[in-house]
Amino acid sequence: MKNINRRESLRIEIKLSCHVSSPALWMQSAMYTENMSRSSVLIAWRGADAELPIPSMGQIVTVEIELPANHGFDQKCIHCQGTVMRITNSAENFPLIALRVNYMDFRSFHDRIRAFEALQPAASSWMA
Repeated sequence: MKNINRRESLRIEIKLSCHVSSPALWMQSAMYTENMSRSSVLIAWRGADAELPIPSMGQIVTVEIELPANHGFDQKCIHCQGTVMRITNSAENFPLIALRVNYMDFRSFHDRIRAFEALQPAASSWMA
């Protein structure tokens, strides 16, 4: 029997800072990508916070992946929404979360961060 390569798109090993948010988890944290393709992203689930809740299978999360700055333009990010398809442990004993990308868009990074920071005090007051 032949091995079938189920990958639809070329995967690129790249470590970029990303910001993950999920309404179901009520959290946002900075993390890193391990690799990505046109249809999927693998995220190292280790952020600045010590204890991060791990999403469940099938859960939808939003990811803002920072792109390297270009001196001629503002910093951009890849804004994508994905569904959790696989959860594994890395050799360093932190979870690796595989997302199937539902949609992807390129946006200005700083505008998105400012918009989130403006909403954060209101969200905190709702949860108090």
